[in-house]
Amino acid sequence: MKFNYKFIIIFLFFFSTNPILADNNLASFLIRDYDLGALPVVGSEEAEFTIVEFFDYRCGYCRKQAIDFSKLLNENSNVQVVYLEFPIFGGISETAASVALYVWKIRPDLYFDIHNGLMSLGPAMKEEDVIKLLDNIGLDGKSIFEMAENDKENIIINKNKVLAKSLGLRGTPALIINDTIMPGYVKIDNLRSMIKQ
Repeated sequence: MKFNYKFIIIFLFFFSTNPILADNNLASFLIRDYDLGALPVVGSEEAEFTIVEFFDYRCGYCRKQAIDFSKLLNENSNVQVVYLEFPIFGGISETAASVALYVWKIRPDLYFDIHNGLMSLGPAMKEEDVIKLLDNIGLDGKSIFEMAENDKENIIINKNKVLAKSLGLRGTPALIINDTIMPGYVKIDNLRSMIKQ
């Protein structure tokens, strides 16, 4: 018998008596088991709206979503985006995800630049493109790429995959906006209507 964990997670969120979770939304609840600081986060620390995004750097719709998130973050001070690397296309997508997480670990101030840079490379991404992107922001592109390429069992990426599977998510992008799960690309006008100042 196949179990649908999505409903269990939602049930636990809404009916939990844990006071620590009482003021949180579903998006925050879903990432509660990650180590503090392990996940790339951009936006306000006091955000009214939390967006969790599952994405792959070689996904064309993820690229469009990244452009929309940049606009949304520039327009609103009450939004926080939590990025969950979900490299469903494998290969260099896995390496790019590890690169981005490594940059988040050593230079979180550069993560958003790397994230958007990798998104701009898109489906045609090549090793030399990633190395050049890293070099251009003052990092050692070759050594970071090689380290990421050898990182076959990245704990965060594996955890993201388990979480996505438990939610029944198969493709990218997929968003959780506060208490709403939204598989697929969400247009900027729809995001704006959900995020009100």
